[in-house]
Amino acid sequence: MMRKLLILLLPIIFYHGRIYAQQDSNTFDTTKRRICVWSGNIGITVVTHAALYKTWYSEYPTTPFHWQNDKGEWLDMDKAGHFFSGYFLAAASSFSFRYAGYSNKKSALLGTGISMIYQTAIEYFDGHSAGWGASQSDLIANTSGAVFAGLQEYYWGKIRIPLRITFRQTSYAQLRPNVLGNNLPQRLLKDYNGQTYWVDFNLRRMSIPNKILPDWLGFSFGYSAEGMLGGYGNVWTDPDGIRQDYSSVQRYKQYFISPSLALSYVKTKKKWLHQLLSITNYWRFPMPALEMRNNGTMQFHWLYW
Repeated sequence: MMRKLLILLLPIIFYHGRIYAQQDSNTFDTTKRRICVWSGNIGITVVTHAALYKTWYSEYPTTPFHWQNDKGEWLDMDKAGHFFSGYFLAAASSFSFRYAGYSNKKSALLGTGISMIYQTAIEYFDGHSAGWGASQSDLIANTSGAVFAGLQEYYWGKIRIPLRITFRQTSYAQLRPNVLGNNLPQRLLKDYNGQTYWVDFNLRRMSIPNKILPDWLGFSFGYSAEGMLGGYGNVWTDPDGIRQDYSSVQRYKQYFISPSLALSYVKTKKKWLHQLLSITNYWRFPMPALEMRNNGTMQFHWLYW
């Protein structure tokens, strides 16, 4: 879980840099910007991977490079997380290169490359760790997410089909807190039952003329899963050697369709209000949602986070 936290450091820094750049875009000339951006991309990548190796991998035995098939683990929620991380890193890094004066196409290629290098290095560490192994499905998800963002940056110069992640607390973490988290910060990273990944569409933002949906209203498709107390099943042996059997808890995948908001497209003369509404471009606002499960059931939510 620490690895995912470290993966998020790069986009967080760049998105803070984005706000700074918008507020004071003439502070640096192009040369200085490029030095800062290249230093940031390379420096953050090296520092976070060094910290990751020091705090995580160095504590476990090493082995010759090997693969591990973890497809289907956590009902593929882990793969959705890898796709999202690849996308988010590529989008953030591409923006940083565009801010440095590179063309949209070159920025997209550089940002996508940084994202793929950043995450592939982690798979390399996994491949040499006795406790894990490099995952081909992780590599595919990482690459697919990076390419998804890169293509948008390449052709549009911005993200017009954003991905979002939301979280809600579930009761499953109480049944196995050492795996799913003892507190809220841990559960944010560990409890896949509470995570939902969304892809947001708006026809006008995608340059498809229409008279139905305004710029600020779109629709989202979401993916999640519930009933998971372990990677592949709900039976395990706890730290005290006692067998825990929760096989009666049904594991199922969830698919959602829901309207979505991007309120920064609402016209307003107040700059502070525009900045406040811009939050809905990156974070999902609770909306009605139709949930379909792979066990054949369906449920409507008046408000779903």
